[in-house]
Amino acid sequence: MRRIIPLAAPPHAPHDGPTEMRTKPDRTIGRFRVRQAAPDDAEPIADLAATIPGAQNVPGIEALESPASVNRLLQTGYLLLVAEHAETVCGAIRWREDEGIAWFDLLLSARPGAGRALVRMVEMQAQDAGLRLVRCRAPEDRVADYLGWLGYLPISREDASGTALLVLERRLPLLTVREQRREDAPFIAETTGRDPYPFEMGARPGWFIVSDGDRPVGLIWVTDTGGGEAEIATPLLFDAYRGRGLEVWMLERAVYHARHSGFHTARVEADQWLLGLRRDLEDHQWWLEGSAFVRNLAATVEEEPGW
Repeated sequence: MRRIIPLAAPPHAPHDGPTEMRTKPDRTIGRFRVRQAAPDDAEPIADLAATIPGAQNVPGIEALESPASVNRLLQTGYLLLVAEHAETVCGAIRWREDEGIAWFDLLLSARPGAGRALVRMVEMQAQDAGLRLVRCRAPEDRVADYLGWLGYLPISREDASGTALLVLERRLPLLTVREQRREDAPFIAETTGRDPYPFEMGARPGWFIVSDGDRPVGLIWVTDTGGGEAEIATPLLFDAYRGRGLEVWMLERAVYHARHSGFHTARVEADQWLLGLRRDLEDHQWWLEGSAFVRNLAATVEEEPGW
């Protein structure tokens, strides 16, 4: 059965530009491929909206009433995501950032689980952008119950054209790249096979942990290979955090340490994930030389990255 989660549009929409993303979202969540919508998706998205009973009563649904209106939406800065199953579009959602808060609405789901996958992708994108809060508006009915199951709690009520709506919110864990701590020793040992003892003694210079809230999910470190060259370990991440461009963020943290430690060159062996981010890495002055990306640290002076 097809469903629509009738979430109201956030205030001040449409906004004046796209929410900035590190990379275009495209990943598998459960049974679904969730990715950024393209012009070719306009017709199936409009078909989803047109064939769901009661969809015409949803605030903002006119944005999806035809392929032309969907294409206009794609051109005005909204981030529109779709969920695919067996190469068929079976869900959609749009989201934006407003004053440091991620808002989503127009959640369409034609298969069980597609709505959840789309919401989780919005949360990942918001987290990658450093946002801590995700909000939506919904009627006070089974939709609110469904969102509660996804971790959203009511924080206020609003009236939109005579319709009472709940404002629901989920607070996301903070995703950071930070210095290694004593308590990270078991994670480092398990991830790298190294003896945990030196890490139990305290923070080792040049070792950094990717942390989702209090949970370590990734690791990178810098090694002095002599002659002013820093060897940066290929970023290690749990699979669930791949495909989000976090490797670039991790490398920037390692580069900041290497530059301020007096190195003039940084090198990192390329793997399939870094090769997939080649354009992003080149934007940060990483150049592929043989089997590794190399960066001249003396060529640019940058501000401290926002890890």
